[in-house]
Amino acid sequence: MKVKILLLAMLSSFATAQTTLDDQMKSYTQKVNSIVSTEKANMKSETDKIDGDFSSGKITKAEQIAQKEAVSKKYEIIINEKIENERQQLENITKTAVTNSVYNTKMDTVKSKDVFVFSSKGLSIKKSGKSPAQYLNSSSLNVAYAFANLTKDKGSFNPFENDSEMRIGNSHSVEVQFRKDKQLGNFASPWFIRYGLAYRTDTYMPKRPQVFVQENSQLFLDNFENGRLKRSKLRNVYLTLPVEFQLYLNPKYTEYDGKQYLDAKKKMWKIGLGAYAGINTRSIVKVKYYNENDHFKKYDYTLDDGVNAFLFGGKFSLGYGGVNLFIKKDFTPIFNDRALLPNKNGIQIGIEIANIDF
Repeated sequence: MKVKILLLAMLSSFATAQTTLDDQMKSYTQKVNSIVSTEKANMKSETDKIDGDFSSGKITKAEQIAQKEAVSKKYEIIINEKIENERQQLENITKTAVTNSVYNTKMDTVKSKDVFVFSSKGLSIKKSGKSPAQYLNSSSLNVAYAFANLTKDKGSFNPFENDSEMRIGNSHSVEVQFRKDKQLGNFASPWFIRYGLAYRTDTYMPKRPQVFVQENSQLFLDNFENGRLKRSKLRNVYLTLPVEFQLYLNPKYTEYDGKQYLDAKKKMWKIGLGAYAGINTRSIVKVKYYNENDHFKKYDYTLDDGVNAFLFGGKFSLGYGGVNLFIKKDFTPIFNDRALLPNKNGIQIGIEIANIDF
């Protein structure tokens, strides 16, 4: 019984101490934010005056950088001294807060947080404390959606050819891509290379009442006669290796620690040109229908012939801010000689939906 009472007393004491510590940390954080906000505003007034002197030609670029560094160091000392007077024992947290503030890292509390932002790269997870160099050279998970169609001519870039026998607007492609962005040249360069690994599914829906039929090692379209057709489609699944070069047309810059960086967080126009190569992992025909008794039925099967095993194509993209449009053209036919189809060459026009930046 005495052991239980002692244990309860220890737990109660620990809970009380924890509550007190939490209250102290909350009060300290509020004081830190108040000091940092005030002194950061004062520092901005001085750096704005220096930028104005540079713009008017009163000082050189080197003098501008040196003066701004001196101002940053001055306010770092001021902030450290004021916060040290508030709470000496929290010196380590204080220095982290001051460093983040002086070097323009957004800080709402002492503890940094990851936030979602919609930038020139799309929807991203922004890591607090990342430098411009880390933000420019990053890894991401991208999702893209496109309308798909088939063309008769290998060189055709018309995504709306009616003689393809496919339902335009219903045939589509979805791609999930893990990729890396690398800046080419120095930190102010507008050139990037993007490469990665992608999972791509292309879904082709023929015009009603046609369905894909595989018979005697041949693939062709035929009218459905086993009831009332609801939907039919052919789905090709690929693993691809895409690579793309991108150029920012109106580059914008930011300054960090005395150096100039391309600011990818700002909205800019960009164009891209790339290529991709892939392998077909699976091709499935799926049919849904109602039989003569109006009962819902469905069936599916994997194709053995008719679809080429390898894929190669090119991509052109145009974007502004987080909106990126693209057109893809498969240079190799999707279907081979065992497919008795009028059009065999794929084309897509689409948009990048999201870009989750790590």
